[in-house]
Amino acid sequence: MRPIAVILFCFSAFHVFAQEENIPKTVVFDGYLLLEDSIPIEGAYLINYRDMKIVATNSNGYFKMNAQPGDSLMINHLTLSPQVVHVPDFPIKNQKIRVEYRTYMIKPVVSNSYQYQMKNFEKNMQKMYAELRNLGYHPSRAKTIRLNPYNPDELDPGLTIGLSDLFRLFKRKR
Repeated sequence: MRPIAVILFCFSAFHVFAQEENIPKTVVFDGYLLLEDSIPIEGAYLINYRDMKIVATNSNGYFKMNAQPGDSLMINHLTLSPQVVHVPDFPIKNQKIRVEYRTYMIKPVVSNSYQYQMKNFEKNMQKMYAELRNLGYHPSRAKTIRLNPYNPDELDPGLTIGLSDLFRLFKRKR
């Protein structure tokens, strides 16, 4: 009787240890990321929130990753609005996921007009000529090269300095 009780006890303990573990089911989740006008997205990242694994799309917008049903995947790209996709229990092979562009609000850029810039440039050139005259240099020649060949009234108010002018400029006054 005693050996039968030991054998029954061993089988009952075997039943306790032979229970099935809860191994999560993983599925292959793959597909294409496309813009609204069916252009594939290259270099977008799919981030799995559960295990923080990251997969990037290739040049055709294709991605492939192992995930559990119900996982949340964040689609992230610089030019795209963030989107969360959930992995279904039975994913469709090569599914197409549409993503929208991200819109940015940019402050307007104000540029000064060409005439305003030229007026400031001419003022600065007059100041420079006055400083040169104070140093004792009197330019005898000025460039007449046109900045814009299509505008005959526009001349470069630049300065041409020859070698003799340099000697006169740096010559010590007695």
